[in-house]
Amino acid sequence: MPETNDPGMDDEIRVFAAGKPAVPPYGAQARARARERLLAEAAGGRSFRLPRLGWQAAAAFGATVVLVGGVAVALSHQGQGATGPATAVTQSAELSTGELDPRPGQFIVIESDTMYGSLTVGTEGESRHLYRTHRKLWRSVDGSADGLLLVEGREPSPWPGRPLPEAAKDWAGSDWHVLPSCPGRHRLDYAFLSKLPADAAGMRARLYETAGKGSDRDRAAFDHMRDLVRETYLPKAQRDALFEAASTIPGVQVAEGVADSAGRKGVALGRLDPRGTLAQAVFDPATHLLLGERETVVDEKLAKAPKGSVLALTAQLKASVVDELPKVAPASRKAASACPSPVSASPVPSPRSKTPMPSTAPPRRSATAVPMPTPTGDGPSPVPSTAKAPPAGK
Repeated sequence: MPETNDPGMDDEIRVFAAGKPAVPPYGAQARARARERLLAEAAGGRSFRLPRLGWQAAAAFGATVVLVGGVAVALSHQGQGATGPATAVTQSAELSTGELDPRPGQFIVIESDTMYGSLTVGTEGESRHLYRTHRKLWRSVDGSADGLLLVEGREPSPWPGRPLPEAAKDWAGSDWHVLPSCPGRHRLDYAFLSKLPADAAGMRARLYETAGKGSDRDRAAFDHMRDLVRETYLPKAQRDALFEAASTIPGVQVAEGVADSAGRKGVALGRLDPRGTLAQAVFDPATHLLLGERETVVDEKLAKAPKGSVLALTAQLKASVVDELPKVAPASRKAASACPSPVSASPVPSPRSKTPMPSTAPPRRSATAVPMPTPTGDGPSPVPSTAKAPPAGK
């Protein structure tokens, strides 16, 4: 390390050295990336600091803290053979610039908080409430293996203008589900997403290619955009192309300063839904990472809720990479379901739900359930619309 005549810097270096975590040294590739980042920051005349975390927190997460010229950079292990628990994080978007570099055989982990509308239809009528969960999803980087989904219940909220149903109060608990690795057009793994077009024109064509030949292809293209970013991780080039392409879909409204459920504000791409809501996907304006989704009532009659009320609100909190799935006893896991189809997918069940495990797709139209103002598409997301079967012979 070069000598310095600055006593203050000497003290800082000693403090960082004393707090250095006991982890293997980061590899040459990670070191090169760090050097490139430091040079880029210096050339731009900008400072760089740990996002939200002090050096103590970075050490607690097993990161290597580098102090060069007064610039602190937190590096993940980048998969350099670090040992530890099966779920030990090898890369985290919270400890770097937000860009992950996963390898085949690893798993991308997405953590999120969700709130969606839940509908129960039975012989005595229908009831609604806002169903809330914390979700943690492990998806194979290259699509070669099944993943896992942990759904933890959170206290529900009443549907705007209605009391909380008694059945909604049994929310506590959690469930593990096998997340099937789906082939073909249903793939949402990093290897597949990284091969999508990296230019807006190509990405727009892709959105419409998957939209089919229905009567509202613009809506289908917008919904597919949300499927591609919900509980997934795309490389930066594809995220930029997707954001630009989606903003050109007819009917899409761009709004700044829209908050997700964690209170983070971003730029939203929204479109009116025929069920009486404005459906929005909220993005970080710089990285185009999805912050969360929001659905707000614009038509009280269609949505069956007061105008301006929020019927869906989520926050995608963290993206990281691990080498292995957590060790979950087979008896504790719900069986994997079939992969979703472009026109119908099963909803994710609530904790302790007896509903068969679906894909991670949001609820869709049902022959027995009232249409809900919740996201639609083939990608991961929310809640059950529970339809109780009529008595036999009806």
